[in-house]
Amino acid sequence: MSMDADLAATARAETALPLAQRPQILASWERCERRGLPPAGLEVPHTADFDDDTSLAHAALPVLRVLQASLPDEPLSIMLSDRDGLVAIRLCHDRDILRALDAVSLAPGSTYSEDAVGTNGFGIALTDDRPSLVAGVEHYSADLAGFTCAGSPVHDPVTGTVAGALSLTTWSERRPDLLMALAAQTAMNIEAQLTRVASSTAEQKDDFLEAITERRGPRLSALERLEREAIVEALSRCGGPAEAAAELGISRATVYRRIRRYRIRVGLHPVSD
Repeated sequence: MSMDADLAATARAETALPLAQRPQILASWERCERRGLPPAGLEVPHTADFDDDTSLAHAALPVLRVLQASLPDEPLSIMLSDRDGLVAIRLCHDRDILRALDAVSLAPGSTYSEDAVGTNGFGIALTDDRPSLVAGVEHYSADLAGFTCAGSPVHDPVTGTVAGALSLTTWSERRPDLLMALAAQTAMNIEAQLTRVASSTAEQKDDFLEAITERRGPRLSALERLEREAIVEALSRCGGPAEAAAELGISRATVYRRIRRYRIRVGLHPVSD
């Protein structure tokens, strides 16, 4: 066990709660304790023969490579998982980070859901469906105390459901001020790429057309018409569901649900009322 892990284990022996006591972290720790997860000695599930040739991985990889190229000197690992926390992509220039990640089996084929390994960047983002930061000893397992991880869910543009998660991982002693914002923005960029990919093949995908093409729906109330108009205008100004959600002050999942409900056309053609 590393010195950081030793210190984290000592802290855990003195208190049953993370030192930071942030509500999101505490809630995650309580779930981990109810599951009986060990506070150290990770046993990470690993799948040797996993599918890394998915639509999510295809859409995400160019986005992640651009991010990696923009931060050539940062000790940062950029990773993507599926909805179950199974890691599909890991990009990193820093050999020390890579060795440390290998030591805790945080690599393609490993499952880093909250159920499997406790509070971590992937797990808490998938569980809470929102961008999340886990710094140092906030990790449930002392084995991960040397890292700070910012995670953000990635949503399917057709269904609005969580398709996977992004995790940006660095050393715990580095300042994480902008890490969560960077993770959230990168996840939005992946979602935009997923929308472009789906739009380019929409004519061959009846299910996508059903989800995004405007069709005659149920009669709308006056309030629903106003809501629809607001979403259409925001989409026209912003260019995509994620950006429209930020402008409207609602979640991306809500915007996706409203797009389906009101049969608003996006992606293949400009949004129009």
